[in-house]
Amino acid sequence: MHPRVAVLMSVIDREREDYLRRAIDSMGAQTYPHVDLHVSMSGKLRDSLAAVLEEYRRRHTGVYLYSHAVNRPLAVCLNELVQNVWGRYAYFARMDSDDESLPERIEKQVGFLKQHREVDIVGGSIIDIDETGRELKRVNYPVDHEDIVRFFRKRSPMAHVTVMFRRSFFEKAGLYPPVPLEDALYWMQGLRAGCRFHNMPDYLVRVRRTDDLLRRRSGLRTCWQELKIRLTINRNLGLGTSAYMYAGAMFGVQLLPIAIKRVLYDKLR
Repeated sequence: MHPRVAVLMSVIDREREDYLRRAIDSMGAQTYPHVDLHVSMSGKLRDSLAAVLEEYRRRHTGVYLYSHAVNRPLAVCLNELVQNVWGRYAYFARMDSDDESLPERIEKQVGFLKQHREVDIVGGSIIDIDETGRELKRVNYPVDHEDIVRFFRKRSPMAHVTVMFRRSFFEKAGLYPPVPLEDALYWMQGLRAGCRFHNMPDYLVRVRRTDDLLRRRSGLRTCWQELKIRLTINRNLGLGTSAYMYAGAMFGVQLLPIAIKRVLYDKLR
């Protein structure tokens, strides 16, 4: 039996057409053939970007589009997608509109979840790439559940774009919290609900790293919001003194100029 996988993606107007094509093509090139792509079109998209999505919807039976007049937070879009397709899928995979999944990603994750029924969510390692697709760095994450919990003291222990959920994760943890850093808070919810986590050591996704990403996570207000969320996670999971020290250090790093953050980002990942 080969269960179908629902891939969840959100697209907003600032996305580039060429990045979006590469992201969708990477799902079409999966060695696991039973994949459906569900795309939330968050807010009004410019005509050229909407045309790309419509083209793929016409050409591929497994592409579904959901349009919304107002741009909404990522977590809200993902929650709605999960609710729209609930009951039709056993597995749900995340994908961003500017990244590229490696061809065996879905096959490896489905195979792992079939063999390890105690695991509710599985992620993996990533390859950072620049605007042109040139490899910048390979980033690994802790593998076993216990190591994932310990790693949470420093930063998020799962690369959100790599994760595949078993339906049981949503049944235990509920839906995404509709706030910034939705992934880190969601991992906290999952841990508190008794979900089992795992990261495969395999490289699953090529993740596009741009200055725009660093810029969006700058500014005193954004940094202060993220610090409060980190403190909430530390308190709820009882991560200890070192977790508060890491949170304070990260707050300081995020306030630095982009050029300095770019260097530190390389060193600390």
